[in-house]
Amino acid sequence: MAEHAGQRGSRRQLFRWMGWFSLCNAVVLALVGLRYFSGFTPGDTLLSWIYLLLVYPGHHLLLAALPLFAVGSVLVLARPSRRWLTLWGVLLYASMIAFIMLDSLLWANSRFHLNGLTAQILGWQSWLFAGVFLLIAMVFEFLLAGRVWRWVDARPRRHGAAIVWFGAVAIIGSQFIHAWADAAYYVPVTSVGQQLPVYKGFTAKKQLTRLGLVDPQASREREVARRLSRQLNDGADQVLNYPAAELQCGTERPLNLLLILSDAMRSDVVNPVNTPFLHRYASEKGQWFRQHFSGGNSSRMGVFSLFYGLPPGYWSSFEALQRSSVLIDELQQQDYQLGLFSSSTMYRPVSLDRTAFARVADLRLRTEPADAPGWQRDRSMTRDWMQWLDQRQAGQPFFGFLFYDATNTQDYPPELESVAELQASGDDEMAQRFSKYRKSARFVDGLVEQLVHDLETRGLADQTVIVFTSDHGEEFDDSGLGLKDHGSGYTRYQLQVPLIMHWPGRAPEQYSQRSSHYDIVPTLMQELLGCSNPAADYASGNNLFDGQSWDWLLAGSYYNYAVIEPDQITVTYPNGRFEVRDWNYRIAPQPQVRGTVLEAVSRENARFYQP
Repeated sequence: MAEHAGQRGSRRQLFRWMGWFSLCNAVVLALVGLRYFSGFTPGDTLLSWIYLLLVYPGHHLLLAALPLFAVGSVLVLARPSRRWLTLWGVLLYASMIAFIMLDSLLWANSRFHLNGLTAQILGWQSWLFAGVFLLIAMVFEFLLAGRVWRWVDARPRRHGAAIVWFGAVAIIGSQFIHAWADAAYYVPVTSVGQQLPVYKGFTAKKQLTRLGLVDPQASREREVARRLSRQLNDGADQVLNYPAAELQCGTERPLNLLLILSDAMRSDVVNPVNTPFLHRYASEKGQWFRQHFSGGNSSRMGVFSLFYGLPPGYWSSFEALQRSSVLIDELQQQDYQLGLFSSSTMYRPVSLDRTAFARVADLRLRTEPADAPGWQRDRSMTRDWMQWLDQRQAGQPFFGFLFYDATNTQDYPPELESVAELQASGDDEMAQRFSKYRKSARFVDGLVEQLVHDLETRGLADQTVIVFTSDHGEEFDDSGLGLKDHGSGYTRYQLQVPLIMHWPGRAPEQYSQRSSHYDIVPTLMQELLGCSNPAADYASGNNLFDGQSWDWLLAGSYYNYAVIEPDQITVTYPNGRFEVRDWNYRIAPQPQVRGTVLEAVSRENARFYQP
């Protein structure tokens, strides 16, 4: 019995040591992690400072304690031993310190975190530095571990509970503040969290709205008005160098712009059977880019690449800082009337209310009724757009944006159910789903025909640049690898989307170069808005009409990214692993990791951040 009590006492001391050792290392990690905040200070509001004083210590306490206790608790309960527990703690924190030092260095230069692929661009000097620093960190951690053991042995239990309570208050309090700030569009708070590594702020917009604690529409309009009246960027200028030079734009006879997106419409669905109007319009009247790719296999990154012409690595910063697109800024600067409509919502999952349209007042966030099928909302949105055209101020240019949803939800009106040429070619699930997809594409095709015909009837067709494209594609196991929907892989079916333009004064033409969403903003800025700046001042792409093909393309999803090259696709994973696949999406037998491409990707991913 006495032996059992003594063993419990020993375990108690081991747990106490883990608590104090993790606290000491939370302080060390917080000091090392200051590099992530280089050049950044929170907004000039009391709440943003309270949030910083809570989230920074709370985050690092959690970062330090979780891995130590996860493994250390098993060691203590299975075989209590100071030696093995100390060895685990020293190796853990020495590795974490060396990793954060190297990762923060990479982050400062490229805005990428360290993983299997980015490790390829680090020179031997970086690895030598990391190795030397690891040895120094191990010596430091052994000394620190010994000092903490002496502290635990010499002093009774005191202050530990208070520190635990402080950590809990800091973690929970900061998450509640972030949840409210996210729902209320409060940039001074959301801009802080995105600087922290391995941090995910809690969001609860639906719950806060239901409880009456936040009115998202009113909060958004209040924040837009506050920022515009005071010309605030709320930290954006500290973090971003966007655009890289002052824009020189203007045109004497501005054309209107109508941008039409059909969610999840892939390139090969545009054909005489599925989309007869779009195919005819592209062939006879349009500029049709036959090898066009989105910057993402998901809505968020696809739409971001479309409106910004930037790689997916910038999304989290632009979203947290609510930095609008220079395209929308310039349209507003040139007094374009904005008719912005989305069949689904502007905020989920694309976050257009916080990114491209962040400075647009009275933004319509969704189409009602919100719970109606996609095809019904699409029809309602089309009617709403035509009513908006009826009420607009004649003689002033307009920018229209319509985001259709039926091809994503794969639904359609009953009259399309029995169309013979759109029936499934087999009884399996994928064939049936692909048939529904084609019918939904036929439905959207009819709506686009109505839009174009309406512009022609109004006499606006020859004064309007019309752009039709999609945010990403859709797959139905076309690769034979079990991949379906979108966001499941970086295949041609999920990345290649239609791009059809009608540009008044330009002859119909089909373009064969490899183009991407990165090229759309430069084209519109230069050809429509008369901007004389080189495209590199604000985007990663080129003018579509210059005929340049991309050498590489960075495409993103919700959790990873891929480097797309003409002959291979390099896919990264959150666990740090990467793999190289061919264009059939099979593992490449002889993969090539091209350092020059990775270095170019790294430079492009950091070019619009402040040095």
